[in-house]
Amino acid sequence: MSIRMTPKFAIPLLLTLASSVAGAACVPVIGTARLLPDAACTIRTVAQPGTPATLFGGDCFSVQLNLAGFPTATGYAGNTVEPLASLMPGAPATVAPVAVPAAGSPLPRQIVQTARSSVMLGNGARRTTLYTTDVVVIQPQLSATGQVVPKLMTEQILISGSDGKGAFANVTGHLNVMGTTVGAISAVAGQVCMP
Repeated sequence: MSIRMTPKFAIPLLLTLASSVAGAACVPVIGTARLLPDAACTIRTVAQPGTPATLFGGDCFSVQLNLAGFPTATGYAGNTVEPLASLMPGAPATVAPVAVPAAGSPLPRQIVQTARSSVMLGNGARRTTLYTTDVVVIQPQLSATGQVVPKLMTEQILISGSDGKGAFANVTGHLNVMGTTVGAISAVAGQVCMP
């Protein structure tokens, strides 16, 4: 008799079994992410409890996240207006987005943006809503029409909590998105830990 299990269920099962034996089990993950504009800015109503809707002052998106071995996650994200501390001693804090100037150029060297996400992973009683805090770093360029657009982009995502329900209720970890995800599929790599 042979038992066959698809990778979609095998990796989370192995994570759960390993975590019950040896504390937190962390595994590397890879996959893809894609964002689409969300005119309704749904993230304002599904953000982590306690997050003020006014924090979302920028663009809003629907999210699709596919990590190998996990169910497809869907949800919402939005750029935020959050304080950023200066590395210069005595300099005041500012709020995102921040343009890092480039000497002798009207175009910034980098743009730093913050964001928050809520993504739902799994179905039915096994469904978990994961909350993230994100930092996006953009190297801008001028388009042919003279608009500032991303040349290179990366996003660091920290799982900051969950709704406490479902199969992934206490998962922690981080993801790195390599590339522009708005309207495009970009690679994701990181680490997911089950307690």
